[in-house]
Amino acid sequence: MSANEADYVIVGGGSSGCVLAARLSENPAVKVILLEAGIDAARPEDFPDLASPYPGIAYSNPRYTWKGLTASLPYRGSNRPEGRATRYEQARVLGGGSAINGIGANRGAPGDYDEWASLGVEGWSFAECLPYFRKLERDLDIDNELHGKTGPFPIRRRGPEIWTPFTHAMLAVCAKRGIPFLPDQNGAWEDGTFEMAVNMDEQKRRVSTAWAYLTPEVRRRPNLDIRTETTVERLLIAEGRAKGVLARRDNAQEEIKAHRVVVCAGALASPAILMRSGIGPAPHLGDCGIETAVNLPGVGQNLMEHPSSGIVPYLKNPARQKGPLDYHIPIGYRFSSGVEGCPPGDMHMNFVTRAAWHPVGGLLGSVFFWVNKSYSRGQLLLNPSAPEGPPRIDFRMLSDRRDLTRLADAFERAVGLATDPSLSSVVSGLYAGGMSEFGKRFSKQTRTGALVTGIGALGLDMMGRHREKIFPHLLSNFDDPRRLAGNRPELEAYVSETVGGVWHPSCTCRMGPESDRLAVTDARGKVRVLDGLYVSDASIMPTIPCANTNLPTIMMAEKIADGLRKN
Repeated sequence: MSANEADYVIVGGGSSGCVLAARLSENPAVKVILLEAGIDAARPEDFPDLASPYPGIAYSNPRYTWKGLTASLPYRGSNRPEGRATRYEQARVLGGGSAINGIGANRGAPGDYDEWASLGVEGWSFAECLPYFRKLERDLDIDNELHGKTGPFPIRRRGPEIWTPFTHAMLAVCAKRGIPFLPDQNGAWEDGTFEMAVNMDEQKRRVSTAWAYLTPEVRRRPNLDIRTETTVERLLIAEGRAKGVLARRDNAQEEIKAHRVVVCAGALASPAILMRSGIGPAPHLGDCGIETAVNLPGVGQNLMEHPSSGIVPYLKNPARQKGPLDYHIPIGYRFSSGVEGCPPGDMHMNFVTRAAWHPVGGLLGSVFFWVNKSYSRGQLLLNPSAPEGPPRIDFRMLSDRRDLTRLADAFERAVGLATDPSLSSVVSGLYAGGMSEFGKRFSKQTRTGALVTGIGALGLDMMGRHREKIFPHLLSNFDDPRRLAGNRPELEAYVSETVGGVWHPSCTCRMGPESDRLAVTDARGKVRVLDGLYVSDASIMPTIPCANTNLPTIMMAEKIADGLRKN
């Protein structure tokens, strides 16, 4: 084979692509080329911001994310003006989302995967997925039939060493209300509080899939070619099959031929790549001036996320996270909404010990919550005037009334917990809102930002309650959470307007049976109609799981790689 020929070309070196590259190249007779648009962060020692146990440092560095990507989050409705799209961060670095995300490592509910099987996606029940969850993980704490001990991906719980007085106080409030503390987030699916399972190693460093799977030993394989800073413009389609990709590197185009192409670019980029290649809804492709190769109306549809909101406690000095930056989301709380038709454990909440890396962020905690089993669906389309540019992303969050009802219920629950009288020793104020545009100027860690926010933090502490005159400028959508919790119509209007996501886009190229007209792939990840083309990432999820999507995506990649190796 020539340098630009391979058995497999993998498009995207993220949470799925790194797994596939490592697993498929285990066969020395198979040549694999992995293409990633971002840089190669090869060693954690050289990228301390990526390895940091405080995930906000990596996430906030624009070096590791796509520029110009925006999304519309709230559902505007047919009679409301179109909302302003907001920046929506997606990773552009080898390791993908696993390199910059919140480090959570949870599987979701067994019922998530049994639901996939009930939808006709054969082979994806929880019993059939569990061996791949075990295969990927090296659990540093728990050894039982649910967990793996020898996989490449370390998972641990950091324990009370990162609990603050605010953490202890919130747990005490929950215990007083009869909420049990569970021994394992990834154990039995029950309501309760628990330590967050995280992908960190013995040295308390984040571990991305690039570091876990593309080890120095794997990188030395002569049949594996990793090419970073390489963007795939479109797939090469001819005679009813994928023949390779058209890529750009160093401002030069090159054709890379392959027997099989596996698209692993994520739930937002994968459907865009398919559509730019003529695979998608024919009317929309025509609007974009793209010749239709395969009319698949489901490409870009069924877009799902976890709608979120939160409240912000102002922490008293003794209750704050002290010392070097460390993991700041130690505790999760799973609960059932009781809304008709929704499964157990359909809601998630976190008790967060700091709001940002800098000194002002250290003054603030968060009670952050989201709809863990969401039903609202949006869509992703190309921009007809610039189809090669960023796609148009409309999540239509809370378009399903069940999601709106449950997010507002969770807001009321959070206010009830955070206003418990016992918290008066650790909290001196409670606010609704998020980071303002002014605050976002300090998202990236810099010495200047540390100096400015350090002075600001001293000033806020000295102001006492007078800081509430400043907070409307520091927090976007500033409001009194107690007032909102006491007025249901205003609360629903507030969360409808200010709803956020959790950076868990999924389901835009969903798996499904032949009878599902919007299914893009079959249960093996193979794209309908075309030979030689597969998708493996969160886009092929039929429905979004009750989990941070990183671990399920890795599991899916392990399972799809196993299937490819058998064919």
